[in-house]
Amino acid sequence: MKRLFVSIVILSIGAGTVFAHHGRGATYDTKRQVALKGTVSQLLWHNPHIAIFLDVKDAEGKVTTWVIEHSNISQLARLGYGRNTLPLGTEVTAYVNPGNKGGPIGLCQKIILPGGKEIFQRDELPANLKRGAAGLVVD
Repeated sequence: MKRLFVSIVILSIGAGTVFAHHGRGATYDTKRQVALKGTVSQLLWHNPHIAIFLDVKDAEGKVTTWVIEHSNISQLARLGYGRNTLPLGTEVTAYVNPGNKGGPIGLCQKIILPGGKEIFQRDELPANLKRGAAGLVVD
């Protein structure tokens, strides 16, 4: 019985860590969306999420580098989105949920290339890519 109790406690702690990772409401303001026009300066292509570094100029010409969290590599690959989709130096408009603490971080919602092509829209994922907490497809 003691082993069962210890096992449940350990699993509960581990589950908390997993859910905390995907609790984006603590990191990003999911009720707000901002448009960032800038230049891709770096792309970190690794799991669990890729990161896009976007150099954004303000009205005075000061450059701020935003770090944009994107989806995981396998999901992006299923959408036809690869490592070379956003070459360094590409000017894009990124729509993000900004960081809750005011820093230059965001959760990617949509990216628009110079010609107007939208290469990722989180709200309009195909049904087979929308997944719930348990990894089950949701409608």
